[in-house]
This record gives sequence, structure tokens and C-alpha cells, in this order.
Amino acid sequence: MNFSLRQLTLAIALCGLATTAIAADNGKPLRVLASLPITYGLGEVLLKGTDVSLERAAPANLPGSRQTAYFTGRGAPALTKLANDADAVIGLRSLWPDDPLYPISRRSNIRIVEVDAARPVDGALPGIALQPDNKVDGLNSQPWFSSSNMGRMADVMAADLVRLAPEAKPKIDANLAALKQRLLKLSAESEARLASVDNLSVMSLSDHFGYLIGSLNLELIDQDARADAEWTPEALTQLATTLKDNDVAVVLHHRQPSDALKAVIAGSGSRLVVLSTDAEDPVAELEGNVDLVIKGLSGV
Repeated sequence: MNFSLRQLTLAIALCGLATTAIAADNGKPLRVLASLPITYGLGEVLLKGTDVSLERAAPANLPGSRQTAYFTGRGAPALTKLANDADAVIGLRSLWPDDPLYPISRRSNIRIVEVDAARPVDGALPGIALQPDNKVDGLNSQPWFSSSNMGRMADVMAADLVRLAPEAKPKIDANLAALKQRLLKLSAESEARLASVDNLSVMSLSDHFGYLIGSLNLELIDQDARADAEWTPEALTQLATTLKDNDVAVVLHHRQPSDALKAVIAGSGSRLVVLSTDAEDPVAELEGNVDLVIKGLSGV
């Protein structure tokens, strides 16, 4: 039987439509992978109450810096299985180019879709606002510690998730609205609380809090993120001088520092505030960190 080009094109198109219809009728929920606390946490908030299946591709306590080794080593079989059945992955390659989740997942599933939570792959929406003078890049910079950036990330993720799962749009939109309302409330309340604080000077012994400090309009005196072992007696003396000379109210860290550092901070009249990073619920984490900072500045 001879087919004209037009007939052949029509036949191919009809086959494609049939295949799409069969896939749509399978009734399988959309499956999405995430491996970082921020991407999984925001995804969980946005997809709550939907049929979309969000799966954690790496152990919750595995740092991002170790995920490539995990996905290409002992975690390879598990990721291959997850990726084979997944429709999309949520990553942060625009912020952290070494993010391994999408490239390695794609080896197992060429059709998998990349959702970049920091900047849309197609440029359809603006991405997060980055600090041009911030010397820290990648995951450690944690730009989602700015409430406006966290809201922008939720916008970006929701836009792609709605396109992937149109039937979940009403619920995703409602979850997004509730999340952004929560962030607006946090911003308004923190601004009101800080208005009564006289001394807004802080020093950071961590490289995780540049965006948090900026979003709260605090006065950053200095940042020194050296390891505990590098705090020599001379460095501790210099730290004490900096804290005293600048009347620093609060010293920030993402973990408990050494006893020697604690003694210098207390002896200088400053208050140590240890903040959380990489918690499972990023919104609650931001609310908690903001509260701790303001209480520290207020002397509570």
C-alpha cells in the first residue's frame, strides 16, 4: 500500500496522540525528585494535598557537597530506580552548578524534566535576587534566608509544577498563596520588632547568613568563617578587639563554636546566636532564625 507524505504525517501524528492519551489514562501520579533540604522542603509545602508524588533522592542528612559521590557510588542503584520512574527533578544548578541530581538522573531517563528552583530553565520568570558583593557562592550562600528570595523560589517551582500537573493547579496555587502570606507576615513582624532595637550590629563567624543579614537590614561589621582550628591566640585577640571597638551586639554562627571562641564573645560583651541551616521545613527554619536574631539583638 502506498502512502502520500501527507497521509504518512497524519498517521504519525495520530499515533503520537494515541500514545499521549494512553499515558494520560494510566492514572499514574506525577513523580518528582528532590535531594536538598530547601528544594524538598519547599516542594513538600507546595504539593501538600495533591496527588503529585515527591520523593527524596538522597538521605535527608547528606550534605550537598557529598551528593555527587553518593549518586555515583552507594546511592547509584537507588537513584537509577527513582529516576526511571520520575517525571521531573527539582534542583539548583543556576545557583550551584555542581548540583548532580538532574545530570545523573538524566542518564537513566532522557525524558526527565529539570525544574530549577532558583532560576527558571526557560527564563519565563525572573529568578532570585543575588547579592553582587557576596563573596560566597553555591549552597553555602543560602539566598533563601531572604524571605523575598524564598517567595521567589516558591513562585518559580509552582509555575513549573503546575505545568507538569495541571490538575493540581488549584491546590498548588492555594499552597503558594498561603506560603507567601506567611513570608509577608514574617517580614512585617520582623521589621516592627527591629524598629525598637537600638544596636543592629552583628558579626558572622559563618558564611551562611549574608542574605539573612541583608534582608533584615542589619549592620554587618565583619565576617570571618574560619574553622575552629584556625582560631589562633592572635586571631582570638583580634576578634575581641573588633567586637569591643565596634560594640557588636550579636555574633552569628551555624554551629556551636569552641569554648575559646565562646569565652572571647562573652568577654567582649557580645551575644552568641547559633542559627539553623538545612532544616527539613525551610519556612519554619527561617521564622525561627529571624526570631533568634531579633531576640539576641534585643538582649532577650
